Amino acid sequence: MAKKVRLMFDDDFKDKEREVLDKLIDLQKALIHKDLHCLDKLFDDSFVLIRGSGREETKYEFLTDIKEDVLHYRESKIEIPSIKVTDEKASIITIVDLRTCLLGVQSIWNLDSKFVLKKIDGEWYFVKWDTSYTPKDHN
Repeated sequence: MAKKVRLMFDDDFKDKEREVLDKLIDLQKALIHKDLHCLDKLFDDSFVLIRGSGREETKYEFLTDIKEDVLHYRESKIEIPSIKVTDEKASIITIVDLRTCLLGVQSIWNLDSKFVLKKIDGEWYFVKWDTSYTPKDHN
């Protein structure tokens, strides 16, 4: 199966929104290529993943699951993102469809997601990925 990120929207974002969207695309590529070094650089040390169940994982726990092959991502689709950017903070609300293999079982997850990023020394870093998020406004 081809490892790729598919964009399911008109890709006409510019300026700060483009920067933030590029980080999301980089994140998805790093997940499906299991690039732990890149993932480590994309996440702030305070990063937290909130699963659909409400369970929270730290950056370390999430990267360990990927490293130990508990989580294996094969393909990603990003659907029609809504992006809000201020000088030092950004949020992306989107649906991420991930084709995965979790403990040997193939599945497709349609994740309503809210990503939160912060800018540190001119670079954007992910601080949160909330997959328990119910789509609404950027709070």
